[in-house]
Amino acid sequence: MEHKNINELFEGTTNWDFENPESGHEKRFLEKLKVAKPKKRNWIPLSLVASLFLSFGVLMYFYSNSQQEEIQLSPQVQETQDYFSSVIQSELKNLKEQKNPMTTVLITDALNEMKKLETDYEKLKKEIAKNGENKQVIFAMITNMQTRISFLQQVMEQVEQLNNFNTDKNENHL
Repeated sequence: MEHKNINELFEGTTNWDFENPESGHEKRFLEKLKVAKPKKRNWIPLSLVASLFLSFGVLMYFYSNSQQEEIQLSPQVQETQDYFSSVIQSELKNLKEQKNPMTTVLITDALNEMKKLETDYEKLKKEIAKNGENKQVIFAMITNMQTRISFLQQVMEQVEQLNNFNTDKNENHL
């Protein structure tokens, strides 16, 4: 770009307004500034509400889909599952009640192992949902539940041994 003298840039333009504004121009200008401008909408609350509705909709969608994936088991299998589930929940509750500084690591590890077994069980349930009930999968589900119960009972025995050892150790120091 070539540099030109400022006067050369404005040569030939005759549209310049050199007239003085009408009287009261400044007053009219200031009045226009004072006139309330239309308020800008504050979009933050509206966007928050929209986000909440969207989140609620997504949650409802996934909840309804999870309800549709519910597995229909035969009455005998359902009864067996309910029985084993109640025993497992009872054993888990008993185990968690035994938690103390001496048993924390053992119980935490046991609960992590239980999560793995539960994940395996969920895979078996998906297999039934996908292919229907068959004896091998039902047997694997029952075996998984029996394994969890046996595992919890063994952990409870170890917790009791730790607690007894700690009690004996404290009595000997007295």
